[in-house]
Order: sequence, then structure tokens, then C-alpha cells
Amino acid sequence: MNLSLLVTIGLIHLVALASPGPDIALMLRFATQRRAALGAAFGIAAGILVHSILSLTGISLLIQGHPLLFTLVRLAGAVYMGWLGWGALQAALTPAAAPGMPTAAGGLPGNGFWYGFNTNLFNPKALVFFIGLLAALVGPEVNWLTRTALVAELFLLSLIWFVLLAYWLSSSRVQAGLQAWSRSINGLCGLLFCGVAGSILWLVIKAEFA
Repeated sequence: MNLSLLVTIGLIHLVALASPGPDIALMLRFATQRRAALGAAFGIAAGILVHSILSLTGISLLIQGHPLLFTLVRLAGAVYMGWLGWGALQAALTPAAAPGMPTAAGGLPGNGFWYGFNTNLFNPKALVFFIGLLAALVGPEVNWLTRTALVAELFLLSLIWFVLLAYWLSSSRVQAGLQAWSRSINGLCGLLFCGVAGSILWLVIKAEFA
């Protein structure tokens, strides 16, 4: 087993996890609902698990290498991110709960799981990130024991990070500050989701007319 490879990829992945993006934005949106936030943490980790497996088995490269399929994946991601962004912006503009997002009463782990899973899985930037990271560092000489350990490592690091984040964001001390800024947070999350959706659409348009 290549331990140095595991350490290198693990450190890069931790930096990526801590970077602002759709996953962090989703956790902020679920911050008032601990059970839903924990469900989202498991969902995001499951999405990363799928991306890891697809990348290490070469399926992601096949998707990226097929123009029509990759375009459909990106369009699906743009639509989903745009939908999340619209819901967050509506929540920022009105004190009522955002349509399409579970309310505090409906903050079940299962709801959070599917939002987390879909947010990560339908983010084509995550697909490209894992292709770039794993294709660049995991050569054909790397055996399947190391590849399996990499999949487990990426999943566990993701799960631990987002579970800890869910507990921290839903703690009473953090909630006192978040509730005062809830509409601003929803607005920023909405702009981020819409920005990701717009950037994906722009890339698709550029690719089509290049």
C-alpha cells in the first residue's frame, strides 16, 4: 500500500473540503436543523464516495470524453444548482421558509441526505476535481488495495469533516449568531448556487461555440 500517496491525496482533499463551495453553503442552509444537517453530511460524503469510485475506475474520464454525455451532466448540475439558488434567494427575501427546502419541522435526516447527495453528485466541478486529482496522482501502477484505501479515505475524511461541521453549526452558541444573519446567509448561499449554475452554463455555451 502506498502510504505517501494516501497522505498526499488526503491533505489535498482536506483543503478542498474546507474551501467555500456548494457543499458548505448547503450545510449553512441546514444549520438550524441538526438532524437534517447530519443527513446532509452523510449525503455529501456519499456523493464524494461515488465520485471517487467513478474516477478511480475510469468511468469519469469516459463521461468527460463523451461530449454529449458530459454536456448533459453539466446541464443537469446547472439546473439543480439554480433551483437550490432560487430557493435560497426566496428565503432571503421573505421570512417564510424557502420553497423546495425542508422546514425546521421537516428537517429529517433523509431529507438532508438527498439534498447533500444530489448537491455533490450533480456538481460537475466536483467531477472534474476528482478526475484531475486522482488522474494526476494515481497512475496505472497503483494497485487495487491502495485504490480501495483511497476511496475509503476520501469518504471517511468527508464524513468526519461534514459531521463535525453539522454539530458545530447547529450548536447553540453558533446558532445565536446565525439566526441574526439568517436572511443574509440565505442570500449569499443563493448567490453562490446561482453563480455556480451560471458558470456551468457559460462553460457549456463556450464549449458548444468554440
